[in-house]
Amino acid sequence: MKNIFFLFTSLFLSSVVLAGCAQTKQYTPQPIGTQYNLAGMPADLVRVQVNDLRAERENSEQLIQGIKGQILSALSTEQITGNRSLYSLKIDIIEHRSFFTLGNWNASTKLRIKLIDPENNMVGNWNAEGQAQRSNLWGYKTAKAVSQDAYNIAVADMMSTLSAVSLTRE
Repeated sequence: MKNIFFLFTSLFLSSVVLAGCAQTKQYTPQPIGTQYNLAGMPADLVRVQVNDLRAERENSEQLIQGIKGQILSALSTEQITGNRSLYSLKIDIIEHRSFFTLGNWNASTKLRIKLIDPENNMVGNWNAEGQAQRSNLWGYKTAKAVSQDAYNIAVADMMSTLSAVSLTRE
């Protein structure tokens, strides 16, 4: 009886240790199907810059181009007459990763957005975040899907914030 109890306890503790291990993966998100519209931010007034500030920059260039493309496609096509000073829209990628804990894949995407006027004054400074979680049904396929979920949420958060900005008001 002692041997069975010892075996059961050993298996249980081994399972807890293995289940408690965490693994991190980084995936390049797919473009979002939703078309956003930043009506108050004309494309001819805004210069977009995306910086990857993560310590581990796996797939960095693809992620940068994906976010930049999403912003550029959302900017207004309205033509502005008169003052054509450029605003700088800077987006810093703080975090984009999937990580495995206790049978679930979790993902987090964090962006910091800064809008700077032509005189180098800060117009706005915002954070956009996405968090997601899925049960580990398909291994790394689940990790990729949850990473996409977190990215979609962070981009929606960013677009929601930027949609309140208007650079065309007199």
